[in-house]
Amino acid sequence: MKSYEARIEENRKEDPASEPDKDQNTWLIVGKFVEDVPNWETAQLDLQTAEIRAELIECSCSGPKSFTVKTHGQSPLQKGDFIHASVQGESNEPGSILGIPPKRG
Repeated sequence: MKSYEARIEENRKEDPASEPDKDQNTWLIVGKFVEDVPNWETAQLDLQTAEIRAELIECSCSGPKSFTVKTHGQSPLQKGDFIHASVQGESNEPGSILGIPPKRG
């Protein structure tokens, strides 16, 4: 597992019609990793709710430098904020992100 720093690019409300349960309180956070994630197609992304500050529904890599997070409830993260993501399956390096607060860009 390795820790990657990432910058928030977007935090927007999801269209309720696109959700199976029509949930009115679903949000999408889009971000970019500072460095490429090798083997991103099979890597497992893990974010801490302490940094996101909303209930995580799902997290996924959408490219070697990008990811998408779906939350229930709005996260206070804004474009330009930095967070940390723990990625499993891309390497064998140890990493930990517990207790690291987000920083403002």
